[in-house]
This record gives sequence, C-alpha cells and structure tokens, in this order.
Amino acid sequence: MTLWQPGMRITDARLNDAPPFTVEFAAITANTATTTTTETVGITTAPITFRTGRAYRITLKCLAQSSVSGDNMMLRVRKTDTSGTAYIDQIRVQILAAGANCPIYFSNICANTTGADVTAVLVATYLRNVGSGNAFIAASVNNVAFVHVEDLGDAADYPSATAIT
Repeated sequence: MTLWQPGMRITDARLNDAPPFTVEFAAITANTATTTTTETVGITTAPITFRTGRAYRITLKCLAQSSVSGDNMMLRVRKTDTSGTAYIDQIRVQILAAGANCPIYFSNICANTTGADVTAVLVATYLRNVGSGNAFIAASVNNVAFVHVEDLGDAADYPSATAIT
C-alpha cells in the first residue's frame, strides 16, 4: 500500500508511522542458564503496546546450543511468560555437535485486530525436547541474541497474520 496519496498532508503522526520502524529491541550478550525439558525464559522485552489495527514483525535471533550431539531444542517467542500465547512457535533445531552453536533467525508477522491496544512483555523461551543434554541460548558481544519487534503498517495489509491477543 502506498504511504502517501495525492493531496495528503504530511503530519507528525504520518511521519512517525512510516513503516517499518522498530518498536522494541531486547538483547542479551551472555549465555542463558541451562535447562533440560523445562521451558525457560532467555530474553525479556520491555512492555510493548501493540496498537489496534497494526501489523508487526517479531524476530528471534540467537545461537542454540546443547551439551549433547543430536539433541533437539525448541525455541519460541511468547506473550508474558512460558505459558503465554506463542507468536513464534516451536522453532526446532537439531544440535549437530556437543557445544556447537546452531544459528536461529526466524520471524513471524502478527497483527492486532482486537479493536483495542494490547500491552505485553514478550519473552524468548527455549528447552530441550529430544535428547539428554543441557540446552541454552548462547550469546556474546559478537553474537548478540535478540527479540526485535517492528511495526509494518496497517493490519489489513496482512490478512493471514498471527493474531495478537
């Protein structure tokens, strides 16, 4: 959809809503705690206001790691905590070698069409769902792990987007 139509006035509100723009960026630069089959929070954002009628791209970037070769890890981005609505769900990665960093970079488009703003914290979670090792999100100053939320514009432009509730 074209942002500017003939005859439209340029206003602060229109300039501020020119998509895409970053709404939240939460990063870690150190490894998370290890876990086995317990879903654990690795990254937490500040509270985000998802405006009604808007679409958002939610991205998770990290390095998955386990102590045992062949383990499978599951990663998600959820609303609020480990039992909240999943906006990026069950990204599974097989650990190729014990202690190996396995790169993860996934995003999903979500939209708030509830008729009201939704304010929530997002969390990136992880667990080992197959195998016997200790799993964690690896991060450092050179390999930052993050959750990035961008406003993409009108929700109507993304009719099959995951619902933000």
